[in-house]
Amino acid sequence: MTPYIFTISIVFISFLYSYKRADKRIFGFVILLVCSIICFGYMTGSDWRAYEEIYDSYKEPDNFYWRFLFVEPLYLCLNIIGNELHLNFWIFYIVIKVLIFCKIISIFKRFSPSNVRLLALTFYLGFWGVLIFMDPPFRNLIAVYIFLCSIRYFYERKFIKYLLFCLIAALFHYSSFLLIPLYFCKRSFSNRNIIVAFVIANLLLLNADWVFSLIGKLLFFLPQIPAKIENYTVGDEADTTGAGKIISLGYFIHVFFFIIILMSRKEIEKNPYGNLIFNMGVLYIFIFRLGLTVLIFSRVQLFISIFYSIAVALSLMSMKSNQKLFYVFIIYALAVFSNVNQMRSVYMVPYTNYFFYLDENLSFEERSNYNFIHSPYKEIDK
Repeated sequence: MTPYIFTISIVFISFLYSYKRADKRIFGFVILLVCSIICFGYMTGSDWRAYEEIYDSYKEPDNFYWRFLFVEPLYLCLNIIGNELHLNFWIFYIVIKVLIFCKIISIFKRFSPSNVRLLALTFYLGFWGVLIFMDPPFRNLIAVYIFLCSIRYFYERKFIKYLLFCLIAALFHYSSFLLIPLYFCKRSFSNRNIIVAFVIANLLLLNADWVFSLIGKLLFFLPQIPAKIENYTVGDEADTTGAGKIISLGYFIHVFFFIIILMSRKEIEKNPYGNLIFNMGVLYIFIFRLGLTVLIFSRVQLFISIFYSIAVALSLMSMKSNQKLFYVFIIYALAVFSNVNQMRSVYMVPYTNYFFYLDENLSFEERSNYNFIHSPYKEIDK
């Protein structure tokens, strides 16, 4: 657990130090340190097992090409490229994670002022970043990368190019189809209208069944979707990625920041791309509500969580001097609290790093069983 808390804490401490005297060297060092910790995780997490199996199955064509019926095609094509370049799975896996991490950092650098950049990153790492790089929903994360590449076409209002990137992203993860309507959310709405829409959305999203029904009808042209919906509603994943819950502590936390963002609207919109950041910031609570009702849709949060984090950090600018320190420590405390709750798992503790096992040739079984043998949290997961 210590490496995860350290990662968030070092970013936050660096923010406190550089808030009034931004230093590119400090920022660069912190980013390099964070990357070396969260992008090079080795035996932690659970999803890598399935992704390694898919990657290595390319050596047996009869065990690989049938997967095109069930797995997004461009992800499998990426696996083919990695194999043809003779990269072992972990090099392939880590290189892609590092590229995605660099893209995310470039978005923070472009869209957030230098004095609050590390505060936004603190928030992001605590709620999403550490978890998704240590145990990445890999196809989803690649789709996030492609979406972030399209964001310039969003604010430049070039729909065809934006649509093209969304379609490419959807061929890595089908949830990316939901990004297409996002293009039409650039219009500004009054805070009153946003609150009314929020109340209506909460009432509509109390039941998961009609949500699945609507998604199935909208994406009828994808034959995989009905099978996935059936799996999420009555199949093996009904309890883990299907119907969620009405309320949660996390929901109250994000409602709190939703209110803060609404109250800080004028200050946020003063910044370059302020309208984009504000709209993404308030949109997040709607996506969170959807993901709370239907857990599988919580993955959609990853596409806009960076902008939401920037909106949360920019809200600091609207506060009085005696409120600012209290607010930044709330952000840090909630980021650590969220992360600790996410990482208290047999899959996430103990932490292992690929660098320290370069000279060891561990089998798949040894790696797969490592955390189950050494984790102090194995009783919790049972």
